Amino acid sequence: METNPNLWPADGSLRRKTVRLDISGNNFLGHLVSPAESEGPRPLVLVVHNYQGLKGFDVDVAEYLARVGYVGLAVDMYGNDVPADKRDFPEQFADVEAFQKRCFQAMVKLDHDRKGLRELFNRWIDIGLSDEWVDADIPPSAIGYCFGGMVVIEAVRGGSNLAGVVSFHGLLQTGEDPSAANYGAERPELKTCDNNYNTDTVILIENGADDHLVTRENRRRFFEEMDAAGIDWNFHHHAKTPHGFALPARLGPPGKLHEAADRRSTQNMLSLLRELYANVVQKPTSPNAAGTKIP
Repeated sequence: METNPNLWPADGSLRRKTVRLDISGNNFLGHLVSPAESEGPRPLVLVVHNYQGLKGFDVDVAEYLARVGYVGLAVDMYGNDVPADKRDFPEQFADVEAFQKRCFQAMVKLDHDRKGLRELFNRWIDIGLSDEWVDADIPPSAIGYCFGGMVVIEAVRGGSNLAGVVSFHGLLQTGEDPSAANYGAERPELKTCDNNYNTDTVILIENGADDHLVTRENRRRFFEEMDAAGIDWNFHHHAKTPHGFALPARLGPPGKLHEAADRRSTQNMLSLLRELYANVVQKPTSPNAAGTKIP
């Protein structure tokens, strides 16, 4: 798992630790990054990876959030299904097909089991809130990329304890990714469950107008669903912007960084966090984890 050590100056005041979660023989490893001890407990923001699984970029996002003033927790939703040393895009072309099949297989295993997905993510919320670096008296927030965007929206459907969620080029419906079949991922039976929406959670969607995975029909269904549930939502449509616009090219083909959209969507996220956690004075931090300059 490769992080990018050249994004920001060395900062010895940040604190880091790994956190473990074991469920039925599956071992998950997350990464927590916090401001200095002298700054006291801070609100928790969980970071959920794209289809590749938890990797260096997601830990960089957690560090970016810590530098801004929050406690970032990059969570692992795959565990042993995609080992930690197998999540970076292969350098050899011959290895790409097997890599993508394995990652998509892990993804559809989760997104076709809505109850299991919600329970796993709630376990991560509980772990984060139990840490001494975190202000457990206020609900955390969560952000996600692609698959991770779908996860944080699904958490709202499941009533998770969240103040706000931000989806970066995420799918709007769970278990409907049409790209999985293109990589040999066989779809298991879809396991549904009742929704218990957390109507106190604010949803922010950052979407590329040219994202082929989020159709007009997907958007219509999402808007109607959230309005019927009484959810406070915002949807930002970025012009001429593809899927993967917030991911750097170093991640491989999923990374189709579009700097204007990445910059604006990062600022939108920071604005929501300021609204939700008015007691936290955000520290100007640039660039973000993708390398985009933030004013």
